[in-house]
Amino acid sequence: MEKSISSFKAIFEKAVYGSHYTRVFEDFLTICICAFSQNIITGKSFYEDEYMSIIEPYKANNTLKYFPELLNEMVMYMEENKDSPEGNDLLGEFFQQEITHGRNGQYFTPFHICSFMGQIVSGEETKSLNILDPACGSGRMLMAKAKNAPIRHNYYGVDIDSLCVKMSAINLFLNGLKGEVICANSLMPNDFKFGYRIGYFGVIEHIISEQIEQ
Repeated sequence: MEKSISSFKAIFEKAVYGSHYTRVFEDFLTICICAFSQNIITGKSFYEDEYMSIIEPYKANNTLKYFPELLNEMVMYMEENKDSPEGNDLLGEFFQQEITHGRNGQYFTPFHICSFMGQIVSGEETKSLNILDPACGSGRMLMAKAKNAPIRHNYYGVDIDSLCVKMSAINLFLNGLKGEVICANSLMPNDFKFGYRIGYFGVIEHIISEQIEQ
């Protein structure tokens, strides 16, 4: 049975207590990235200081306990809906329904259409390719392509919205995909703000402009 996002919403409502929806959502995304960026040698996050500064206000109002629940709910949703024709992009769905409500044209392509597009561009791929989405949103076009790829490719996403970049990085990571996602304007190549590199079995790693693969 496919899982809905209603239980994620219910937990999120508790985490939002006394705060702003967008702020809490971005903090949740950043906390996830910090958690997925653990140094396997030290056992600590590469972003330990950033993580500690973000969680401090939630410790004060006793809502920090809901963030592990949100992470658990997200992972369960993605696992139980991985074969759904509607995809397993919980973050993108929640973002559209509860954060932007379509403002600034931020409606993402429905997953079944992404899947269709992924199928029609898939050929007899015999070597690893670099797949780019220059306006990646929550990364669902890249995820859909990966579902139809006969071999593993490298996936690259660009978006001008920092929330979209974080959602895409998390989605690629939890779907076992390798690549990079950067916050930039695709029409202005030098307009780089920040980015993340994702390994197959590794961590989400922060990248700077000099580290972007050519």
